Amino acid sequence: MSPTLDMLRGTASPSSRPTLWELAVFFLKVGAFTFGGGLSMLAFIQDQVVAQYGWLTPQEFVDGLALGQFTPGPVLMLAAFVGFKLAGTAGAAVAASAIFFPSFVMILSILPLLQRMQSMAWLQAFMSGVGPAVIGSLAVALVRMAPTAAPDLFTSALLVLTIAILLLRSIGPFPLVFGGAVIGVLRRAFPWGQIARLVP
Repeated sequence: MSPTLDMLRGTASPSSRPTLWELAVFFLKVGAFTFGGGLSMLAFIQDQVVAQYGWLTPQEFVDGLALGQFTPGPVLMLAAFVGFKLAGTAGAAVAASAIFFPSFVMILSILPLLQRMQSMAWLQAFMSGVGPAVIGSLAVALVRMAPTAAPDLFTSALLVLTIAILLLRSIGPFPLVFGGAVIGVLRRAFPWGQIARLVP
């Protein structure tokens, strides 16, 4: 097995790793019962996978989340990442398929009724309540992940700078994510600490 695959493998003990069936059931529940789209799924997965089951460490989850941002389907990629960490390629396939399947079936069944349902008062009321709950859940997940994603002064400054740019400038998140990746590579490639000590 290559060093890259070894690095991606999970650190959970064999006794705590779920079976493929348990992975499928978990991600089916995430896909079927998590309302609010990818953002609310992110908060739920983070709470369950890291805090409840201990399948991934906080750092592993943040790594998977960062990796997912470079793909068109970040939540789907995150599910595949979790599955791969726990059960290899088969786990990745099972997790990604299971999280996608419920929404696919729901959309196919709802599409014929969607035009009439949009004007229903109860549906509008439902959505007006889901929105704030999703934002609140996401905020809690972000607060929990922040110490892992920004463990030192440098990464904390990068986090604050990214938030400031998003708030003050009309720029999409992808250039900032890519820029953060480049900065991370440059930081690792050059001995900035040694250079700083040489400066009087």
